[in-house]
Amino acid sequence: MSDPRPFRIPARSRSSGSRHHPVLVLAALLGAALAGAALVGLASRHGALAFAGWLDLGRTGDRVAFAAMMGGMGAAAGAALGLWLSLLRLARPASLCRGGAAAAAVLAFLSVAVGYMAFALTTPPPPIHPFLLVQLRFDGEGWGDLTVEGVGARAAVTAEDLAVRVDENGAASAEVVFPMGEPSGIRAVVLRRGDGEVARFSLDLPGDPPATARYSHWLTPDRRPGAARGVEMRFRIERRIVR
Repeated sequence: MSDPRPFRIPARSRSSGSRHHPVLVLAALLGAALAGAALVGLASRHGALAFAGWLDLGRTGDRVAFAAMMGGMGAAAGAALGLWLSLLRLARPASLCRGGAAAAAVLAFLSVAVGYMAFALTTPPPPIHPFLLVQLRFDGEGWGDLTVEGVGARAAVTAEDLAVRVDENGAASAEVVFPMGEPSGIRAVVLRRGDGEVARFSLDLPGDPPATARYSHWLTPDRRPGAARGVEMRFRIERRIVR
């Protein structure tokens, strides 16, 4: 007939100090579970980020969510593993506690492996988006308050980056980057100073144009009253991986 007591109790603990033994056992089990959860959870999280980067799948948000999920599952697996390792010393070989901890650890580690496989099979690579790169050059001074925007069929396209430079001879130039997320594309590039429009360059680019190897030739603004003299623009299309 098997012993109904699940934990081993050393002979010397049967003295008057044996009443503290359950507290020490629970403290040891809790400490082992927390340590296992912390170690394996962190390892699983960093491993998930490295795995996603190695495969180059998903955008940054997808990778962070995958790492958080794998970290949680790894923490559960580590807690079960820590309990099982502690119960190897504290519990009797045939105890249900020991078998249950081993089964939980195996299931948790299998869940982590399935999570890695699911991410690899279901997550697409990061998308590739077209960007409009614009270079401008100006005659004269006072272009520090320049703003540049793209004009789409339905809405304005905000510049992602605008850098105005003045060289030692006083000539001003600027570089602008526009993300081309609108299906209708970019119809024109508009230059403003203050509240007034000073130049407009019509382009009529589609929403998903192919990349260009070089910049276009220098363009002059549309011929209209108020168009700035001495302003020129050239552009090219670049396709970038967006993570």
